[in-house]
Amino acid sequence: MLRGMTIRQLQEWRAYADLEPFDEERDDLRAASIVQAIYNVHRRKNSPQIPLKDCVLRFGEAPQPGQAQRTPAQAVEQIKAVMRDLMATHNKPERGERVRRP
Repeated sequence: MLRGMTIRQLQEWRAYADLEPFDEERDDLRAASIVQAIYNVHRRKNSPQIPLKDCVLRFGEAPQPGQAQRTPAQAVEQIKAVMRDLMATHNKPERGERVRRP
């Protein structure tokens, strides 16, 4: 397709993509907004809302300045912590058990 496309056609597609994004980033933001809404509905009273940027999945990003690279073991622990929070939020507590919320 690119071999038969003129520079003008490419520019028109880029302009259209700016108006109506159709890439994966748009889908990631849509999913992150759903996660943000669910998390904020179930947060503790008077606790701060989670920002959208904290709900977007990041793949292969370089660490922020001053931030150390995570080891695979640390990544696994972070995943387990998120799963524990999700299970605590969505699982029905046993009789006499208190509900743990993140």
